[in-house]
Amino acid sequence: MTLRITLGIVSFVVLALFWAGVYRPTRSAFAGWWTVSLLWSTASPVLFLLDGTRWQAIANPLASGMAVCAAFSMWFATRSLRGRSSSIRVMALAAVVVTALAFLDSPATNTWAGNGLLFAVMSTCFGLGAWDMWVVWRDRRFRPDRRNDQEALVASFVSGVAASLLSAFYAVRAVLFVAWGPESPLFNAVAGSGTTTIVLQVCLVAVTFTVSALGYDQRTQELRRQVAHDDLTHVLGRSAWMDGARALVDNRVRSGDSVAIVVADIDHFKAINDSRGHAVGDAVLLAFGTAMADVLRRGEIAGRLGGEEFALALIGVDAEGARRRMDELNDRLTWLLRTDRLPATTVSYGVSHVRERDTVESVVERADAAMYRAKQAGRDTVVVDGADERPSASA
Repeated sequence: MTLRITLGIVSFVVLALFWAGVYRPTRSAFAGWWTVSLLWSTASPVLFLLDGTRWQAIANPLASGMAVCAAFSMWFATRSLRGRSSSIRVMALAAVVVTALAFLDSPATNTWAGNGLLFAVMSTCFGLGAWDMWVVWRDRRFRPDRRNDQEALVASFVSGVAASLLSAFYAVRAVLFVAWGPESPLFNAVAGSGTTTIVLQVCLVAVTFTVSALGYDQRTQELRRQVAHDDLTHVLGRSAWMDGARALVDNRVRSGDSVAIVVADIDHFKAINDSRGHAVGDAVLLAFGTAMADVLRRGEIAGRLGGEEFALALIGVDAEGARRRMDELNDRLTWLLRTDRLPATTVSYGVSHVRERDTVESVVERADAAMYRAKQAGRDTVVVDGADERPSASA
């Protein structure tokens, strides 16, 4: 009972500090979901304090449902770091099922009503949260600019460890609960209420103040994306794309992967603006930006250099591979234009591969020159610098 009271107090204090110190200044999705998780985590042990009273039959199942909501909210917080959406309906359904099972398991006399399913759900949510954190940690670790995110990198590692341990702990609780029962000495020694409360308190304090860095980092990343991306097409702006391309070129030196720079220019774009209006022209630009984003592979980047001119940085493609990728891009653009009932539009492409001692500027200059040769060759063409110049398959 003393440990449960302590857990309730600690949860409330952490909730208040995290809400005031992290959520209010950042308003990030991660901080929001973590605050919700702390709110459920505070309410659940308070209701468990009513065990042994006449309110036990109601409070105990509701506390189990709130514990499920806390675990799901934690998982939703980690999903937000990967830009993934979350389903409140799934959380509500799981909470209702666990609560209903507890109500059917004699909660007036059984303080462990429905806990077998509860432990399984908690283990699953913590496991999924751990997976998300390890993915975030891995991605940050291998990012070219990871030195600017050391605090968030450490926070994701610590959180991944904590979530993994909690997932394993609740899995053990579920197995012991089903196999030996809550009254067995083994269950009480390894995974009883006292042990669980201590584990939760330690993880709650350690992780919450570690992940505060992630709340601020997510907001910082959002601001960086807003600054770095073109408002109309949502691809990178010129400066951000050039920085990303430099990072790819630097990484090529270490990894040995080939990097191809593509400069693309929408054909007869001025005629579209003059005949159909700037709103239609903007819609065509957006469609092309969307098409580029859709065909990008892991590690590749797309950007708008200005006006109707765009650029891509592709990894691991030769001359033929670059042509195939541009054919794929043309197919995607055609589909988007037809879907949105926009005028048929073609694109001219110039491609140049990064060579020894190249700078991004020099490669872009060669790709730009190849693109102008594509214009002179009749447009709707892919010209690869240093290769035989011929139209793409879509021309």
